[in-house]
Formats: sequence, C-alpha cells, structure tokens
Amino acid sequence: MSKAQAPDLGASVQNLLDREQLRDLVVRYALAVDDHDLDLLRTMFHPDAVFDRDGHLAHGWAEIGETLGASMAGFRRMLHTPHAAVVQLTGPDAASGASSGHAELVTRRGVLVAAYRYADEFARLDGRWVFTRRAVRFLYATSALEYAATLPEPDRVRFPGEEPRESQVRPNDAHGY
Repeated sequence: MSKAQAPDLGASVQNLLDREQLRDLVVRYALAVDDHDLDLLRTMFHPDAVFDRDGHLAHGWAEIGETLGASMAGFRRMLHTPHAAVVQLTGPDAASGASSGHAELVTRRGVLVAAYRYADEFARLDGRWVFTRRAVRFLYATSALEYAATLPEPDRVRFPGEEPRESQVRPNDAHGY
C-alpha cells in the first residue's frame, strides 16, 4: 500500500474514540434517569434538542426536562439496562445511532417491566457529544405480574393510567437508523 493509500491513523483513532463516547452517552443517560438526575440529563442534550416518546414530542431542554421529570415522578425506583448500541459518524461533529434495553420500574401500584429501542441523533457541542434528537419506542411495558399474559398480545404497551396500545416498533425498524 502506498503512502497515499494508507489510512490516516489519527482519523481512525478519533473515529473510535468518538464512537465510544457516543456509546458512553447512551449508558450515562440510563444511569441519570435511574438516579432522577435532571441536572445531569440537561448536560446530555443540545439546547434545541427534540425528545420523542412514542410520538409525543418535547422541543428544547425546558420541555424535555418537564417530560422526563414527569415520567420520573411516577416511579419510586427505576433500573434501565442498556443493551446493544450502534453508532455511525455522519460528519465530523454529527452522528446517529440506535440502541435497545430493558427497564424495571417501581410504582406505587407495583412493578412494571419494559423493553425499548432508541433512535438517536447526536452533535458535538463544546467538545462533547450530546443528543440532538432522542426517540424512544416501547416493544412492551406491563405489570411484572401480567408479563407472561401480556407479551404475546398486540396491545402490549400498558403503562398505568394509559390505554393499552400496540408497540410502534416493527421488525427491522430502527426508527430511521
């Protein structure tokens, strides 16, 4: 391989570092939600970011913080376990990604279990990666006591106080990733 064809080692290393920082952001987000730490979550979002929870949009940190805070207020304890995460650099300061995970959520009425997928867009802001768009879709959400009966049903997204609904996740759909 000629010198002109050799890969730029510095660019390759930066690419790997950026991808790892993006995956870390996904995990840090889950930990901050579990800790109900809105101050830390604010640092993870671009000021003009959009948060999309099953089609309900929040624009900018004020709305996102209100949405996340209201969600957290309904849970006495949260345990989110991120699983697979893939990221793709789409420019020097832009990226997209998809991730999945499970959650155990304790309410005053009992324990919920859920599986989710995120579709993300990221930007580098002041030298660090942040979310510019975060869209979550639930594969299921149900009472732990009703898990076995709920999972095979089409209306398997069942949060307390909400009407049961179908999952918006379709096979091979990573929300645009």
